[in-house]
Amino acid sequence: MEKVVYRGLRASDLDTAVAFVNELVAEDTYLAVDRKYSRREEKKWLNSTLKAIKAQNEARVVAEVDGKMVGACHVARRADFNRARHSGTFGISVLKKWRGKGIGTELARRTIAKAKKIGIRLMLLSYFENNPFAPGFYRNMGFRECGKWPKAILFRGKYVDEIMMYKQL
Repeated sequence: MEKVVYRGLRASDLDTAVAFVNELVAEDTYLAVDRKYSRREEKKWLNSTLKAIKAQNEARVVAEVDGKMVGACHVARRADFNRARHSGTFGISVLKKWRGKGIGTELARRTIAKAKKIGIRLMLLSYFENNPFAPGFYRNMGFRECGKWPKAILFRGKYVDEIMMYKQL
């Protein structure tokens, strides 16, 4: 396997970030994102995300192989107000070719460590009930199921439940 580099997100990642998100969309994978993004849209997202990281409202790690982003993981603080500042939403994506090689586990491990450093103590996530990989992966990362929203996601023409999980840090 090629060498995987794990690092923080950078302003210079614009083009590889556009390619990454649009490849995920083309896979029609288990993401809420269901359309391709323009370079302009991704630049706006990147600038906003870098500001959130600088303000310690987000922790993010990317996986890169030969200069190409192949995975990304983040925890974004849920709110700027005090009562919920300790919690954040967790998300992770790895391109299909790179799944099953431990990249997701390493991305999650590094992102969780960064989240702790910025004071996040509770991570929340949700996944599509028909995602066969999510339950085992998240349980292995220490997440626990806490509920579901029935038929909350329209995926490939079918309504599926959205399963909610949490992890205390």
